[in-house]
Amino acid sequence: MTYPPLDITPIWGRVNDELIRLVDYVPDDKLDWSPKPELWNFRTILLHIASARDIWLSRDVRDGADATDAAQTVRTKAEIQNSFLRTWKRLDAFLRDAGKLDATYTTRWETASGHWIAFHALEHDIHHRADIFHYLALLGIAHPDVGTP
Repeated sequence: MTYPPLDITPIWGRVNDELIRLVDYVPDDKLDWSPKPELWNFRTILLHIASARDIWLSRDVRDGADATDAAQTVRTKAEIQNSFLRTWKRLDAFLRDAGKLDATYTTRWETASGHWIAFHALEHDIHHRADIFHYLALLGIAHPDVGTP
């Protein structure tokens, strides 16, 4: 089955830029804060976004790069931001390759097209961006006004 080309890359690039900027809004002393002990903290959410990108592209798409363990290697806010830049480059290459998007992949759960993987990854980024917005609001920290794709 053939699908139309994805037209979300520029929008998703802006979402990535927003994620990078949001890291600066998290106070250094609150990076390991969460509203409740059973909820992920800022750092875990941010690292999860980058790690999920790496995992999808390494495990399922098999783009040739390794999935790095951001939770073990990334510590500072600058390193978190760099992980968003690095993983965006991988995503961008995937999103611009019609062959990879039209391909079928075997994931942990099901067989999926590259289009489905791209949609899922975008939804994942936006979902966790909302977590960051909510946590900042709970701390009384205004975040930048962003558009939602």
